[in-house]
Amino acid sequence: MNALEKLLAGARDAWPKATRQDALKLAQTLELPGRRTDGWRLTDLAALYAQQFVPGDASAQPEIEAYKIPDTSRIVFVDGRYSEALSDLKNDPAVSISPLGLEDPNLHQYFGANEDRDVFAALNTAHFEDCAWVKVKGEATYPVHVLHVGTGKGSAHHPRCVVQLAPNSRATLIEQHVGLGLSNATTEIEIGDHAGLKHVVVQQQDESAFHIGRSFVKLHQGSSFEAVSLSLGSRLSRYEQKVAMTKPGASVTLHGLSLTDGRQVSDSQTRIDHLAPDCTSLQRHKCIADGASSAVFSGNVVVHKGASGTNSNQSSRNLLLSGRAKIDAQPQLEILNDDVSCKHGATVGQIDPEELFYLKSRGLDEPDARRMLICAFAAEIVDHVSVKPLREALNNSLYGRLA
Repeated sequence: MNALEKLLAGARDAWPKATRQDALKLAQTLELPGRRTDGWRLTDLAALYAQQFVPGDASAQPEIEAYKIPDTSRIVFVDGRYSEALSDLKNDPAVSISPLGLEDPNLHQYFGANEDRDVFAALNTAHFEDCAWVKVKGEATYPVHVLHVGTGKGSAHHPRCVVQLAPNSRATLIEQHVGLGLSNATTEIEIGDHAGLKHVVVQQQDESAFHIGRSFVKLHQGSSFEAVSLSLGSRLSRYEQKVAMTKPGASVTLHGLSLTDGRQVSDSQTRIDHLAPDCTSLQRHKCIADGASSAVFSGNVVVHKGASGTNSNQSSRNLLLSGRAKIDAQPQLEILNDDVSCKHGATVGQIDPEELFYLKSRGLDEPDARRMLICAFAAEIVDHVSVKPLREALNNSLYGRLA
C-alpha cells in the first residue's frame, strides 16, 4: 500500500479524494491552451498535443548516482511516486520531510490554496500520486533536495511539493526534474514572518521530454525569497512563477536561465505581486537560443494600490546564437501607486565580435572562444546557486553541452 492508498484509507483523510474530484471537474470545464490563449500565444504546443501519455511504471528503479548532491537531505519520486530506497532523509531537527505528509492532518489547509484557474494545475491536483511535504521550523542544517525522475518516454507524472516555513526559519530547497515523459509539476510555498528560503529549480529532462511546471509563493512580513530557475532540457518546457508579497518588508529575488538548441521550445513566465508597502523585488533573466529553437520570457511586476515604498528592478538579457533561433522577451510593469521606484528593460543580441576577436588573439580557436563567452554569460545566473556541488555540476554540464 503506497502513501496515497494509506491516506485515502482513513475516514479523516477524505479530503484528498474530494480535492481530486473538484480539480477534475474544474479541468473538464477549461480548454487546453493554444496560440489564441492569452499568455500562451508565443508557445507552440503542437509537439505536446501530438503525444499520447500513459501512467508511469510503479516498479521502476532508475539510476540516480549522477544526480546525487552531497550533504543534502534527498527525497526521490519516480514517475510521481515516492521511492524510499532511493531517498536519503537526514536527521535534521529543524526540518520535517515526508511523502504526502501522512503524519500531519493539517496538510489540507495549505494544499491548493494558491492555485488559479489553469487546466494543467487542475490536472496536477486531480492526478498527483505522492507529494513532497516539507516543513521548516528553525535553521535547516541540510539543503532539501527533491528529485523527480521520469522513466517512460510515453509516460506522464504529476509531481507535487508543498513547503511551509515557520516564522524566523531558514532553508534551501532544490527541486530537480530529470528523465523522460511528461512532467506536470506544482509547488506551493508559504514563508512565515522574517523567514527566508533559497529555492533552486533545475529542469534538465531528456531532449524528448515535456515539462509544464508552476510555483506559487506567498511571503509574510519581513520574509525573503531567492530563486534560481534553470531550464536546460526537454523538447518543450514552460515554467510559471507567481510570487505574492502580502505583508510589509518582504523581499524577492528571481534569477532565471533558459538554454535551447535544435527545435526546443522554452517558455518562462513570472508574476510578482507587490500587495504591501515597503517591499522589494529584483529579477534577472537570460535566454540563450541556438539552432531552430525558441525561448520566451514574460515577466510581470504588479504594484497594487497601497503598496507604497515599492522598489522593483527587472531585466532580461538574451543571446541569439543562430539566425534560425528566436527569443521573445517581454518585461512588464503595472503600477497602481505613485510612491514607487520601478525599472525594467530587455535586450537581445549576439556574441560580441570584439570579445571574440580578443580571445582568439590570445591563442584560443573560435569554437573554444565562443564557448567561453557563452558559459560566462550563463554563469552570471548559475553562480547564484548557493549549493556549491550543484553549482559546479551545472557549470560543467553547460560547458560539456556547448562543446
